Amino acid sequence: MNDKPEYWLHRLVMQMDRVADKLLLENVGMSYKRCQVLAVLQHCGTITQHELAVKLGHSDPAVSKMLIELSKDELITVKIDPKHARKRLVTLTAKGDEITTKGTMMLNAHFSGVIKKAEVDAVQYAELTKKLFDAQVTMS
Repeated sequence: MNDKPEYWLHRLVMQMDRVADKLLLENVGMSYKRCQVLAVLQHCGTITQHELAVKLGHSDPAVSKMLIELSKDELITVKIDPKHARKRLVTLTAKGDEITTKGTMMLNAHFSGVIKKAEVDAVQYAELTKKLFDAQVTMS
């Protein structure tokens, strides 16, 4: 069995993504990947499609494809930026905000339960995870 922390960290993140996807599909009818788009918009407010792609770490064409479906479902609006006709502004709708809040609360409750079951100090774990995240960002 592998005892390296980086191995287990990677496995944990992959498992959390799988669980998040399953829970969101079952409870809000949307994949984790699409909910991430909505979560970024909920956090940032109206942003350009390109800014959204950068924040998600996806290509512009991949985000464009997702936005078409999210727009059809009335979870977002996409409009031409009046200041720059080649840019598109993306905004979360009230319906999208509601789904994002519901999904976030559900995932937070689930993963808080995992932390509790593992008998891990949540505050200490959050501090360590943030340190790892910040280190990774500075190395990228």
